[in-house]
Amino acid sequence: MDFKQFMKNVKNEASDAVEVTKLKAKISKEKTTVKDTFEEIGKLMYETYRKSGVMPEEYKTQMEKIDASRAKINELNAEIDNVKMNN
Repeated sequence: MDFKQFMKNVKNEASDAVEVTKLKAKISKEKTTVKDTFEEIGKLMYETYRKSGVMPEEYKTQMEKIDASRAKINELNAEIDNVKMNN
């Protein structure tokens, strides 16, 4: 293989690598869209549960975890406020 052919091969491989990187970035973006959409669905379901009190039994454990975490967040925020007021 002469130098010219070698350089052509290197250029093609580099071009392929750039294209693959671009495609992987697009895949990553689509995966983020799927993840975000699932999160939105979950938020909508949770808000529906909070408003109606009705939720399919298979989601009850997860909804209770969210309620417990939100309660803990409120407690921790109160502790933060308490620390700030004492300083």
